[in-house]
Amino acid sequence: MPGLTQAKSLNVFDTDEWLDAWSRSTVERYGKQDLCKPPLYLTEYSPFWHGYEIDLEIEPVWDRPVLTLGSVYAVFGPSYLAESADAVGRTVDEALELSREVGSGGFLVFNLSEDAARRWAATREPDARVRLDLAYHRCPGTGQDPVMGDVSTHVRTEWRRRWRRATEKGLRLVEESSPSVERIDEVLALANGSAIRHDWPQLYDRTTASAVLAMPGSRLIRADWHGRTVAGFVALEHGNQLHLWAGGMDHEVVREVSPYLFLLHELLAMGRERGWERIEFGRGNDEFKRRYGFTGVELWSLWYAADPADAAVRVPRLAALHEGLARCQGL
Repeated sequence: MPGLTQAKSLNVFDTDEWLDAWSRSTVERYGKQDLCKPPLYLTEYSPFWHGYEIDLEIEPVWDRPVLTLGSVYAVFGPSYLAESADAVGRTVDEALELSREVGSGGFLVFNLSEDAARRWAATREPDARVRLDLAYHRCPGTGQDPVMGDVSTHVRTEWRRRWRRATEKGLRLVEESSPSVERIDEVLALANGSAIRHDWPQLYDRTTASAVLAMPGSRLIRADWHGRTVAGFVALEHGNQLHLWAGGMDHEVVREVSPYLFLLHELLAMGRERGWERIEFGRGNDEFKRRYGFTGVELWSLWYAADPADAAVRVPRLAALHEGLARCQGL
């Protein structure tokens, strides 16, 4: 499927650098890699997708590998393709032909913006549409408060109080473009801890994180409390944007130093100084992010049946997934 990454895009997950890093990832299992070239994957297992099913206590959608355009770990899918009806038609037709060849459970396009999903579907109507998540962002320097934006007076007062207390107790932000293995493991332990607390499988591993951290503009961002990592992110700077890709915090110290709110405050202030037009704060924790003034962008995935008989089985399962996730997301 040539030419999928040739278009200009502000999306870091469309770049050759991301695709190269993800080729070294070990968190998902892929098959037929001699036939499926990135960003096309024959996905045999994804912990992230499995987590959605665990959350909703529903039966697995797939009973065999599914051909995917992109990975669910790439927060944003290739929305730029929707700008060309020819590109969409060619992509879907070639993917379905390959899906039949390898016997996959159809073709799934991951994480398009709502507008891109609508334009994509106008060219090739999918058998099912699923809103898997929302990606939340803030534009530094905008709103009533230059750091905290347009949050309510109560939230602003409480946020400032917690940030001040954290700084007084010695919490500091540390950026590391070449972090040690020990520091990477500390942040991954926090990120995986967040998943495991919600009965999800482990989402990240050192091999994958190290590959992502080798990308240009990547770094580890940590809340350091006297040498102890109490919150952190694997982050990617691309263009005028900062993407917080994977992260977590130590819940045992929230009452003392509020490490997550501290990092958000520090990053938003830093964003003004560095000229970041947008900071992407990732997915999940919807209620919290709305409360603290983040804007959510819906992420839609489109599924195409390679075998018409498959639709009778998959469409109801994908509908149950969509409806259940909507309840979790407060939509």
